[in-house]
Amino acid sequence: MKKRIHRLEKPQFDADGYQVNIKDLNGEALPNLKKLNSQPFAHGGARVGAGRKSSGRKQVLLRLNPDLISEMRMEAKRTHKTLSDIAEARLGLVHADLKERNILVPTAGRGAIPNV
Repeated sequence: MKKRIHRLEKPQFDADGYQVNIKDLNGEALPNLKKLNSQPFAHGGARVGAGRKSSGRKQVLLRLNPDLISEMRMEAKRTHKTLSDIAEARLGLVHADLKERNILVPTAGRGAIPNV
């Protein structure tokens, strides 16, 4: 049969939801934390050079015609490339064509804009 634990005082909690008036755990006294020599863990956490290396690309959100999206996805699947690779190639072709026809005009700080 389990030993009954009689609580004399109700639990009190701080603003973060932690109980502040704990004196024992299942009848066993808690250690005095002021006398313990605790050291931070030497492993884990962020490390210099860890994680995926940057590809140099920037994320962009585009709203495209659903037919164009499905066409580009099929091309990406057929050629075993990513959708980003296909979109970048197509935009590169359009940009090169506009530049060749001298339609793009460079501006300070904003890149090239169409000369209409």
